[in-house]
Amino acid sequence: MCQKHSEEPAPNESGASFINPAVMTKPMSHTRDDTAWLQNGSQRAAVARVLRKPMTAVEICEAARQWAPRLQLRDVWFLLRQMQDKGLALPLTGRCNYGRLHALTDAGRRAVQTAFGVSIASPSKSVDWKLYSWVVRSRNRKRVLLGMARVEAHSSDGLTASQIRNQIHAQYPVGLNHVLQAVRELAGKKLITCVGTARGRVGKLYRLGKSGNEIVRELTS
Repeated sequence: MCQKHSEEPAPNESGASFINPAVMTKPMSHTRDDTAWLQNGSQRAAVARVLRKPMTAVEICEAARQWAPRLQLRDVWFLLRQMQDKGLALPLTGRCNYGRLHALTDAGRRAVQTAFGVSIASPSKSVDWKLYSWVVRSRNRKRVLLGMARVEAHSSDGLTASQIRNQIHAQYPVGLNHVLQAVRELAGKKLITCVGTARGRVGKLYRLGKSGNEIVRELTS
């Protein structure tokens, strides 16, 4: 009768099983060439290059189209899931796709810097990213904050809703009622604060609050 051959590796002199490094190194290795993976594909590279701060999928899509003009929102979601699976990106807020912020991980920032020479700082801990996400979900809320910031850069006076509307209307035509709604919402979140009442006119005066200024810095960075 033929003896059944043992499939266990033969022990070495010290009693430990011998493993051939040439055979076992590849399956045992968990090293990934993230740099090459990011560079492989124009859409993937475009998404990685623009993700320099926490952004929504819509913001990423709009920014990345300068390198990948045919990029669609569904492509961005797919690529972000791939990057998350590889530990290069993570969702920073929320569970829904709309308004969710995405950011690079430490490994993602290192890979992007190596692949594209782009140095990216980690997300600021001083920013309330849930509030930031809430702001960018509404174009009017975002425009009101940015419009107020432009005025406050050279004036210490508060602004009425009508003045805020005039500030942003030339670039972004918007009705006063929409501005009033955005102002009420922003004031409710303490991103802007009421500092008094306009002289001789009906209307409250508003200025950016501390959290509002922090969000504006991120929006304009």
